[in-house]
Amino acid sequence: MLKLKARTRHTPVTCFDYYIKIIMTTPLVDLHTHTVASGHAYCTVNELVEKANIIGLEAIAITDHGPRLPNGPHIYHFSNQERFKTIPGNCKVLSGVEEDIAGPNGEVFLPENTLNSLEVVLVGLHPYPNGWANINSKKNVLISLLKAMENPLIKGVTHPISNWFDFSKEDIIEIVENAESTSTAVELNLSKIYGLENKLFEFLDLAGEFNAPLMINSDAHAVHELGDFSNLEKFTDRIIPENVINKDYKTVKSFFEIER
Repeated sequence: MLKLKARTRHTPVTCFDYYIKIIMTTPLVDLHTHTVASGHAYCTVNELVEKANIIGLEAIAITDHGPRLPNGPHIYHFSNQERFKTIPGNCKVLSGVEEDIAGPNGEVFLPENTLNSLEVVLVGLHPYPNGWANINSKKNVLISLLKAMENPLIKGVTHPISNWFDFSKEDIIEIVENAESTSTAVELNLSKIYGLENKLFEFLDLAGEFNAPLMINSDAHAVHELGDFSNLEKFTDRIIPENVINKDYKTVKSFFEIER
C-alpha cells in the first residue's frame, strides 16, 4: 500500500503525489453532522441521508448537540437512535452525539447508559451562556477535556482549534499527545478554518508528530454542507493519510468498535 508521510518544507512533492494524497485523505464518512434537533441547524435526518446517498458517502454520524446546549435535544432523542439502523440506502447512518464538558473531571451531560448505546460519541467545547467551559478558566477546561478523553466511551474531540477557546501550542501538544495515548480522534473541522489557517497548520503538524488519530469532518448544520471537503486541499500536505480514521467505513467501524 502506498504510504505518504507529512511533508516538511524541505520535501519536494510532485503533482502526482499531491493528488494521490488528496484522494487518500478525503473521507468517505462524515462523523460530525447536526439536524434541526440541535436547535440551530436546518436539516432533518432524512435530508442528510438523501444527500449522503447522492454524493456517495459510505456512512454519516448524526451528532446533535447534547441536552444542555440551549434549545438542545431531549435525552430521548439520543436513547431512540437505535432506529437509525433500519434507515434504507447504501449509506449507513450512525447514532451519536457531540457532547459538552459538564464539570472539572471530564464529566458530560448524558448518562453513561445512553452514551454506551451510541456508536459515535464526540465531545466539544462551546461558549454558550452559563456553560461549564464558558465560565471556567482555560486551564481548568483543558484539564477536564484531557480527563474526558480518558473515558473509553468518548472517542473524538471536535474542533480543538476554534475562535472560542484559544489554546496555546503547549496546550495542543497535551491534547494530541493524549489523543494518541487514549486512542481518541482529534478533528480537523472544515467549517471552522477562516482566520485559523496558521493555527490549524500547527495543529496538524503536531498531530502528525505525535501520531494522533485524526478525523476530518464537515460539521454540517445545513444539508448542502454535508460531505463538503472542498477546503481540505490547503491542508493535505500536513496530514498523514494512515492517521485519518474516517477515510472509509471499514476504518470507522474498527476505530469506534461498531458492531454492524
